Amino acid sequence: MNQPMEKIPPWLELGEDIWANILHRLGAIEILETAQKVCTTWRLICKDPSMWRVINMWDMFDDRRQRKLCRHAVDRSQEREARCTKHLALVRSGKGCTPSSGKLKRLRIAGCSFMIRVGLVEAVQKLPLLEELNLTHTAITTVGIEALGRSCPQLKSFVLNNSLDMGSGHSDKEDERNEKALAIAKNLPTLHHLQLIGNSMTNKGLEAILDGCPHLVSLDLRLCEYISLNEVLSSRISEQIKDVKYPNESLAGLRFSFEAYIWG
Repeated sequence: MNQPMEKIPPWLELGEDIWANILHRLGAIEILETAQKVCTTWRLICKDPSMWRVINMWDMFDDRRQRKLCRHAVDRSQEREARCTKHLALVRSGKGCTPSSGKLKRLRIAGCSFMIRVGLVEAVQKLPLLEELNLTHTAITTVGIEALGRSCPQLKSFVLNNSLDMGSGHSDKEDERNEKALAIAKNLPTLHHLQLIGNSMTNKGLEAILDGCPHLVSLDLRLCEYISLNEVLSSRISEQIKDVKYPNESLAGLRFSFEAYIWG
């Protein structure tokens, strides 16, 4: 008597593109620690660089484990870098996540404060092709900005968004308020796009940026509460820069939720 053929479960017949779409909805931690261990098909899909255009590790608070997994994820994102540009978000990444190949063009970090400062200087020294750096609620020192100038000659876009802690910890001394603005003006002359939401600079820092960054096309000054625009400075800004957002303009439409901080 012939035995009935065992029916193949429908989910086993799904194409790799469908599985990739499904698995892509998982976070980096779930992929590295669980999904890629299920079967050979899933492991091959999980190793494809297209799965690593965004790395989100915001929910991981074990720094040692996080750095280890982050290095794995970054290495995978680099495998096809020569053929296509990646968008990489290292969310609360900390030190030790520097891409090994140096081909990264876009780096976006959110929700890091003190632990990223030294690591960021080390990272940019290994990223000579970096064109965009986005730091949202992430600390950078003047030393870090100087490192950007030395190591990233192709940097065109720099975001330093401190909208959530605007005004907190700002110095009463004008020179200290302008430290980052003056460092940007001195070290990043190739910038085309600059966002400084919640920065502590005064008119002195703004004038230095206008002098030192002659290629600026867009400038975002929202929540820069110490800037007091006069007629001369306002005229200069409008003549020199095409797209300007002024200190008193609304933040409507700005995405800064850490959980939603993924740019596609």
